[in-house]
Amino acid sequence: MNRPSRVLSVFSGVVLFSLGLAGSAIAAVSSMTTVTSVGLSPPMNVNSLLPVVNNDSSANAQIISLMFRPLLWIGTNLKINWPQSIAKSITVSPNRRKFIIHLKVWRWSDGRPVTAEDTLACLTLIRQYGPRYPNAGMGGIPNIIESAVVIDPRTLEITLKRSVNPTWFELNGLSQLFPVPAWRWKHYSIDTLSKLQDNPAMVSVVDGPYNLQRFVPGRSISFIRNPHYSGNPSALEHLHFKMYTSDSSAFWALKTGTIQAGMIPHYLYAARSMVKNLKTCVSNGGYGFNYVTLNLTNPQVAFFRNVKVRQALALAINQTQIIQIAFHGLGVPSFNPVPTNPDTYLSPEMKKLVARPALAYNPSAAKQLLAEAGWQPGLDGVRMRNGQRLQFTMMVPDTSQTLIAVAEMLKADWQAVGIDMRLRVLPFNLELAKLHPHGKWDASMIVWSYDPDYYPSGDGLFNTGGGSNYGDYSNSMMDKLVRDSTEKNSTKFLYQYENYAYAQQPVIFLPYPKYVVKYTQDLTHAQLMEGVYSVDCHPQRLH
Repeated sequence: MNRPSRVLSVFSGVVLFSLGLAGSAIAAVSSMTTVTSVGLSPPMNVNSLLPVVNNDSSANAQIISLMFRPLLWIGTNLKINWPQSIAKSITVSPNRRKFIIHLKVWRWSDGRPVTAEDTLACLTLIRQYGPRYPNAGMGGIPNIIESAVVIDPRTLEITLKRSVNPTWFELNGLSQLFPVPAWRWKHYSIDTLSKLQDNPAMVSVVDGPYNLQRFVPGRSISFIRNPHYSGNPSALEHLHFKMYTSDSSAFWALKTGTIQAGMIPHYLYAARSMVKNLKTCVSNGGYGFNYVTLNLTNPQVAFFRNVKVRQALALAINQTQIIQIAFHGLGVPSFNPVPTNPDTYLSPEMKKLVARPALAYNPSAAKQLLAEAGWQPGLDGVRMRNGQRLQFTMMVPDTSQTLIAVAEMLKADWQAVGIDMRLRVLPFNLELAKLHPHGKWDASMIVWSYDPDYYPSGDGLFNTGGGSNYGDYSNSMMDKLVRDSTEKNSTKFLYQYENYAYAQQPVIFLPYPKYVVKYTQDLTHAQLMEGVYSVDCHPQRLH
C-alpha cells in the first residue's frame, strides 16, 4: 500500500462518512463538519476525486468512498460486509481460479444501472495505469488475472492464472475494484483522467451516498446527500471537511466549535479537559501495524543482516512503557506484521504473546544475542565489532510529535543494551523519497495501514522484490510462507507466516496506538459510527 502517502500516516482520530443504518429514519441533525482522516492520521489535503488515478492517501481514499462505492465493502471485522457492497455474491470454482461476481441492482445518480461493464472498466484503468497505480501487485492485481469477461449486465467472470486462497483474492484483490461510469469516461485516456482527477466535473455522476457540492482545493470540500443512492440513505444531508494539515490545528478547531468531530492528539492528551463537554469514543486506529524498516542493502549497516542483531533490537524494546507514556495507555502491543486489534487473523501464539507482552521484553537476552554476534561493549558503552561501532541513524517523519516521542524512547531502550541510534527528523515527503533499496539510509519509522490489503498475507511487504519491501529483505522461507498464505485455502498458513516473521524480525515491530475521538452532544454515537471508515470507535470515559 507502493502506497507510501497512506503507509506513513500517523496518530490521529476517525474517518467520518455516512453509510446510513438499515431501517433507521434520517437523523434530526442534518449536517456535520470535520476533517479528513480522523482516526487514521493527521488531517490531510484532498487532491483527487477519482478512483485508480489518485495517490491512495487516507484523505483521498475517504473522499472517493463517499462518491463511489467499491465492489466489496470490507468491514472493521475484516470480513466482507455484503449489505454495503455493490456485489451481491461471489461464486468460486472448485479449482479456486474462477470467480463469478454477481452484482446487485444498483444505480448511478443519473438513473443508469451500475453494470458489470462498469466494474470491468475499473480493471482496465488499473491495467492502463500500470506501475503508477499505487496498489499494483496487491492481491495479484492486475497481473494474476488471465481473463475478465462480462457474462451479462450484472455478472462478471474473472479467471486467474493460478489457484489462490479465495479469502486473500477477495479481500486484497477484488476489494480494489470500484465500478466507474464507463460510458462517460471511455473517451478519456488514462493520462487525461490523471490530469482531471481534481476536476469536480468528473464526478457529476456517482453511485455512492453523497454528491459533491463544493470543492475549494486546500481549504474545504462539501457533500450533499445523494437522493438516488441505491443503499440505505445517508444519515446526514450535508457533510463538510475543513482542510487542516496538522492534528494540533484540528484540535483547536474542535475546541472552538469550528468542527464537530475530531481527535485529541496523544501529545495534547493533557489538554483533554478543554473538550470535556464533548462526547468521547476510543478508536482502534484502523487495521495496521507500526515498525522500523531496516536497510539491508546499505553496507554501512550490514549488521542488520544478522538475525541475532534484529532479534536483540526487538527484545530491547519496552512496548508496555511506550504505550503508557507515549500513548497515555491507549494502545496495544504488537510483535509481528498481523495486527493485534482486531485480532481476526492473529495466530494463537501471537495472541498469547500480546496477552503477556513482558515475555517479549528481555534486555539481558538482547545483550547476550549481541555478544554472540560478536558485538562487545566499548569504553563508552556502545558495542564494537572489528573496529565498527554498533551505530545507525533512524529517519522519523515530522508529521507527529507522538512518533518523535516513540523514537526517543526507542533510542533509550537501545542505548541500554549498547546500541547507538541517532534520530533524523525530516519532512514526510523527503523520507518517502529516500525509502528504496540501495539508498543511503539506515532505518526508518513507518506506519502500515492494511487497506485495501485486508488479508495480512505479507505479499509486497516481506517477499523478495516486494513493492513495499523498502529494506530489500530476502529470505527463501519467508517467500514460501508468504506465497502459501496467498495460495492455500487455510488460515494456518497465515499463522505460520506471522510466527516466522516474529522469529526473524524482517523489520522491528512496534506497539500500535488507539485514538481519542471527540464529537458534539447533538451527534449520536450511532451517527458517528455510520461515518467511520476502517476504524472501530467505542464509547469510553476519560479520566
